[in-house]
Amino acid sequence: MADKKIRILIVDDIPEARERLQKLLAFEPDFEVVGMASGGREGVRLAIELQPDIVLMDINMPDMDGITAANELRRNAPTVGVIMMSVQGEAEYIRRALQAGARDFLTKPPPAEELYATLRRVAEDVRSMTVLVSSSDKKEKKKLEAQDDHISHVIAVYSPQGGAGKTTIATNLAAALMREGVRVLLVDCDFQFGDVGIFLNLKPQATIVELIRNVDDLDIDLVNNVLVTHDSGLRVLAAPLRPEDADYVPIAKVPALIEKLRSVFDYIVLDMNTRIDDTTLALLDMASRVLLVLNPTLPALKNGLAAMTLFNGLGYPEEKTLLVLNRVTPELERSKVTLAVNVFEQKLRRKAFAVIPMDEKRVLFAVNRGISVIAKDRHLSPARDLIAMADALIASLTPKQEPPAQQPLPAPAKPPSSRLGRLLGGG
Repeated sequence: MADKKIRILIVDDIPEARERLQKLLAFEPDFEVVGMASGGREGVRLAIELQPDIVLMDINMPDMDGITAANELRRNAPTVGVIMMSVQGEAEYIRRALQAGARDFLTKPPPAEELYATLRRVAEDVRSMTVLVSSSDKKEKKKLEAQDDHISHVIAVYSPQGGAGKTTIATNLAAALMREGVRVLLVDCDFQFGDVGIFLNLKPQATIVELIRNVDDLDIDLVNNVLVTHDSGLRVLAAPLRPEDADYVPIAKVPALIEKLRSVFDYIVLDMNTRIDDTTLALLDMASRVLLVLNPTLPALKNGLAAMTLFNGLGYPEEKTLLVLNRVTPELERSKVTLAVNVFEQKLRRKAFAVIPMDEKRVLFAVNRGISVIAKDRHLSPARDLIAMADALIASLTPKQEPPAQQPLPAPAKPPSSRLGRLLGGG
């Protein structure tokens, strides 16, 4: 972003507000105010004419309000990012702004640092997503349709019990998979108590709730509005903000949503819930690889055996289910405080795909600052081991260049209550 200024159009019916924003932006060398408008109609006209990166627009204006103007820009200037502003910061205003196509929302008057950070983040989003939708046909830009020549891999990070460090593995794996030209999405699949947002210090204005209600007719602009971008460039689909909001996620539609997002991303990392249900099984089915994350403890071994038995019962090939041992400490192994790696390998009949050493100091340092572990001291453990795991995962997927075929389920003699019930032998 340093080699190209962020071009900004300010739209506000209050002259003093326009002037204050212009003065604030003048302090930053990477911002350029290309125009100012006193109303929504003029703002739409100038945005179409000037094609700025960002339209910084008030929501309440007399001739055409910001909601209407954002809808007009969404249809006529889809590559322009709209940031809505209002003295009202209630959830209803934010919801209406996002539905209209705004990519973020600021409460007026915005603090300078928050304003600068939001402008840079949205500009990066706009420019990256513009590359993804550079098709010549406008209709094709808008629909997320599967591409026959696009190979996408879903990586499910699963643990049968909480506290295993699953989210640490998922967030750092997603960050480590990022390469130049490689598009990675991290999805928080714990819809009640997801921690991805906390781990990466993200404050999403929208979550999977807003995206999944439109899953049958997904729009690339809506996807861009809902996804959050971490400072590292990683795209994140956040879990609902409150546990009760999980009720607004139609569980049966989650696999369909992930399937549609595959046309946009090269890797989709799923931070799975520990619960095993039909949705979990559907997501595990579509995954190219399932990382089974365990700690070196006896309860983890017991639960790991149960999970691996389940995977075998699903007919997954051996290369699909990968054992990841997390928080391993050789000193504790030698003193028999924790179980040895070879005990897990023998009992689970699976060679460990990755062994991640325990370093709570480094991990907590990263979590408390909202950065990935691999962002600092990449040559030291556990960052080095997490990067090596991502490299090995890429290598394991490269030869085939396609997700493993799913095994068809035999037709039941009578309609079962759920797929999980069939696995357990119930009717």
